[in-house]
Amino acid sequence: MPLLFLLALFLLADVIVLFTLGAKLGLLLTLLWIALSAAFGLHLIRRESLLTLQRARERLAQGELPSDDLLAGATFVLAGVLLMAPGFLSDLLGLVCLLPGSGQLARRWFPRVAAPGTHSGSRAQGPRGSEWEPAARASHGDSSAHDEPEVRPLEGDYIGRDGSGRGGDSR
Repeated sequence: MPLLFLLALFLLADVIVLFTLGAKLGLLLTLLWIALSAAFGLHLIRRESLLTLQRARERLAQGELPSDDLLAGATFVLAGVLLMAPGFLSDLLGLVCLLPGSGQLARRWFPRVAAPGTHSGSRAQGPRGSEWEPAARASHGDSSAHDEPEVRPLEGDYIGRDGSGRGGDSR
């Protein structure tokens, strides 16, 4: 509910700024700005969504997690959506999403989507940044996993080549 309230306040402020600046700039210049920013936003969404999908497929084909590529693509698509919305504040926020450091900021705001350990070639992370498989912690030297009872693998679990554990590195 607070997110909906903040979104409503942002939209109200965006309309107020649009009409205030529109009165100072003139109708023609304001409409031109809205049309150009919407066209740029649409172009950005089309281009980045296809490029992100292509990069994610390449990463998956290499056996890597494409979380960084997906998050970068999502920030570009968000920028495109914000640029398509009529208003100066939404355009400004969309342009901020296009800045090079915006991906790092998105990683801080959404740690579950892109945890620091999910760079290319790394293992999948759980909701709190821990690995999904409890047996993998035991193979990495965590003694607290020895207190847990033996867990049988579920369908879809990864079992190492040597058969020890449900996801221990077999490198």
